[in-house]
Amino acid sequence: MRLIHVLKSNQEQATAAWIDHLKNLRIEDMIQQLARQDKNFENALQQLNELKIFIGDPEHILGSYLTKHGEIAEHVQVRFCNADKLLVGKAANHTFEGVGRTAMEDYLRNGKMIQSKFYNGEKGTFNAIVTHLKSYPYFIKKGGSYDIPRDQYESLIDIYNRGQTARSSLSRSEENLFKHMIVWEKEQDVKICDVVHPTQVDYKDVQLKVVDKTVKDKETKIEQKNEGIKDRIKDQHKPSMQEGLQATALAAGLEGGTTFCIKVYEKRKAGRKLSEFTTNDWKEVGIDTAKGTTKGAIRGSSVFAMTNFLNSPAPVANSLVTATFGVVSLARKLENNQITKEEFTMNSEVVCLEVGTSALSAMLGQTLIPIPVLGAIVGNTVGMLMLEISRNYLDSDEQQLIQEYVTKMSDLDNKYVEEYSRLLKEIQNKEYKFNSLVELAFDKDVNKAFYSSVALALSEGVDEGMILKDLNDIDSYFN
Repeated sequence: MRLIHVLKSNQEQATAAWIDHLKNLRIEDMIQQLARQDKNFENALQQLNELKIFIGDPEHILGSYLTKHGEIAEHVQVRFCNADKLLVGKAANHTFEGVGRTAMEDYLRNGKMIQSKFYNGEKGTFNAIVTHLKSYPYFIKKGGSYDIPRDQYESLIDIYNRGQTARSSLSRSEENLFKHMIVWEKEQDVKICDVVHPTQVDYKDVQLKVVDKTVKDKETKIEQKNEGIKDRIKDQHKPSMQEGLQATALAAGLEGGTTFCIKVYEKRKAGRKLSEFTTNDWKEVGIDTAKGTTKGAIRGSSVFAMTNFLNSPAPVANSLVTATFGVVSLARKLENNQITKEEFTMNSEVVCLEVGTSALSAMLGQTLIPIPVLGAIVGNTVGMLMLEISRNYLDSDEQQLIQEYVTKMSDLDNKYVEEYSRLLKEIQNKEYKFNSLVELAFDKDVNKAFYSSVALALSEGVDEGMILKDLNDIDSYFN
């Protein structure tokens, strides 16, 4: 067996197997991330389902029809915020756990107390905050804060900012509210923007008659955001230029290094010691190594492209590259009249047989030994060994027997193809006839439909004695 040839073939298949392994690692990571995101999406939707259950039973919501929006707002904020966190794989940070239904806080955010105030108008909501703090003076000092409708928050902050810079732009009611906020800040020694925060929804969004739509809109946004996240995951795991360059560099280094070792080994086997290598020897080794490095780079980039963009198995992709190198080399020899056309044809067949055997055996090896690279090397070694044995030990009679077997199988395959074509044509004809009878059986013309129904029944094998074929048969049947 040609040891060097097998070694070179193993190096080539190992390179392809490693490139394929990197691709598989990337795909496996993408699948895992997509699976985690599916779970995140499921957890986010569960929060919205809990909210749907709550608002689906208005009788258990505190307050009258006109004031139930207060407790609804609490649940909307908690569930919406948690859904957003869970969707991106973070822990939910809002909870009702450990909070009494009529406690001074409505829910907790990151372990801090939150009181929700949803009144009609900015003034009403701010007055509610002032009243609450009078009832619970230590609420803010203990880390508590207030959540108010998003639209009211924006309006309050706008009034506050305009009052700080140009009070002349404020209306009378706005100026009174501004003064009220300034006095309150001084009394409590706080800044309003530090202890008052906006919710995710406006005041109108939590009213009993529209909250279902609010939840539905949020669900749609969650779905759209989830699709965007999954698209980003897929984009991040697409074949990249950087990965292609890494594959090219890896293949170039391995093939160049293997070529160097093989050339040195050949010279050592010829009886020459390393110390005896001349300048020409090292020059020859260097030139061959450079050629090997170049071929490796071409192999790496080609295998990377075929495995990642054409979904070709790595052993097949590698063998296509190897076959191309081999046939191109033979073509150059033919052009230079170094070989005849017959030799070119015969040697090309040999090259294709070898790379085909290498590809098949490497694929089988990876299947039987699912360890990256190792399976391809073992499979390729066994395959090349069997090919060498067949060349050296199969005599002409055995080769003739194999050829007769191949011819027999080919003839049998052709026979089955013909039989398949005949049966397919027969089925198509029967199907066409059946469809025609069915169409006629439901014709608007009653008489045509009647006789067509009789023909359809006969074609499907119904006993003729059980079919009512004319008026006499019908009369006899009912009498």
